[in-house]
Amino acid sequence: MPYQHLNAEERQVIQHAHQAGQSFAAIAQTLGRSPSTISREWRRNSQLGQYQASDAQQQAEDRSRCPRHQVRYDNQRLRSVVLAGLAREWSPEIISARLRLDFPKSADMRVSPETIYQWVYRDASHGGQLHRHLWQHRPRRRSYRSRLPACGRITNRIDICERPPIVDQRIRVGDWEGDMVVSRKNRGGLVTHIERTTRFLVAGRAWNKQATTFTSVTQRLLGWVPRGLCQTLTLDNGTENAGHEIIARDKGMAVYFARPHAPWQRGANEQVNGMIRRYFPKGTDFRKVTNAQVEEVVMKINQRPRKCLQYQSPYDVFAEALRDALAT
Repeated sequence: MPYQHLNAEERQVIQHAHQAGQSFAAIAQTLGRSPSTISREWRRNSQLGQYQASDAQQQAEDRSRCPRHQVRYDNQRLRSVVLAGLAREWSPEIISARLRLDFPKSADMRVSPETIYQWVYRDASHGGQLHRHLWQHRPRRRSYRSRLPACGRITNRIDICERPPIVDQRIRVGDWEGDMVVSRKNRGGLVTHIERTTRFLVAGRAWNKQATTFTSVTQRLLGWVPRGLCQTLTLDNGTENAGHEIIARDKGMAVYFARPHAPWQRGANEQVNGMIRRYFPKGTDFRKVTNAQVEEVVMKINQRPRKCLQYQSPYDVFAEALRDALAT
């Protein structure tokens, strides 16, 4: 049964019952309410130890006309911290979690990720630019439509359905997802690989989308990673992945392919590619991008706290796994 707010008649009962010396528990039993509801009502609407039903009803009506998200937005201290987090390119989820960590005893320094998104979208509807701090730069929510899967063909392709179940559990380090971030008119791109458990990213420039280029860049990016941290690699069905057998033989890792038109099967890689697009938007000529610029972006992403890592950074989590692998 959905919760119903106290009405004016119930507040009259609370006033008279309390004046008669009844406890909160007894009043709650009379009204068929929880004792915590009565104590909360008293705490919020009594003044100087006195409770007046008419005054309590008026206060409740005043609060109902002012949404809670507006109350939080009017909290200048809270709003300034949220805006500072957005300026640092933190997601609303990170900002909300950091508020709990940085202000553990301040109940007024709490705001949900959804409320932050609503602030951003409302700001955008009035011509503001807060949405430019979001990774996707969207001034409003995007609607998603399902697409039917298509068939893809790559020689000796191993479907993702044959991938070991342990990969889906994300309980070991060494399972990677790969892709390319490309520009139009074959103006180069980035080869990106992300480790599924730690979300650690490696990326390098590619002059074109040919299979030989993708293969050689992948060999260089993963060349320094110990074999114990190279268990599997999951790719999409692009023609640039035709050299997958060379990668598998070089690193001793199994290579699998996601179903066509199923990017969620490589969700970690797709998410990070979206982050990369913030720094290198569509249309970027990667032939003019320097290696130093790519390394700077990769470091920013790897040092960004992630919710799935309990707000640790991929850099720190992967570094710990790397130390363990080198020690054995």
